[in-house]
Amino acid sequence: MATAAQLAPLPTASDESTPVPIHPAVARCMNAWECVFREKMAIGKGKVLASLEANKAYLKAMPPLSGYENIRDFIACIAQAMLIDAIRGEQGGKLLYAAQVALGAIRSQPKPPKSASA
Repeated sequence: MATAAQLAPLPTASDESTPVPIHPAVARCMNAWECVFREKMAIGKGKVLASLEANKAYLKAMPPLSGYENIRDFIACIAQAMLIDAIRGEQGGKLLYAAQVALGAIRSQPKPPKSASA
């Protein structure tokens, strides 16, 4: 575990020279949301309908629930989606539960047998 001295300080509102890096999976989901939202607004859909379509695009861009890294990325995407209201609380809770179950399945996976030559 990292100590306080090893952690980089969080940027402050006045420190605009230090951009906060965005997680690649979250960036992909956010990009999908933004592209669809702009596209729907450009063809005259209202904000509500454009947001609903963009929310669907966000969900489709999320990583699959397979492998530790994908599950971790899935959780990050859910958290961001909840922050921007692309996923509502109840749906977010269900998706987080699905991620928890997938993570548990990985942890309880039997280890491959050791080879006889070892």
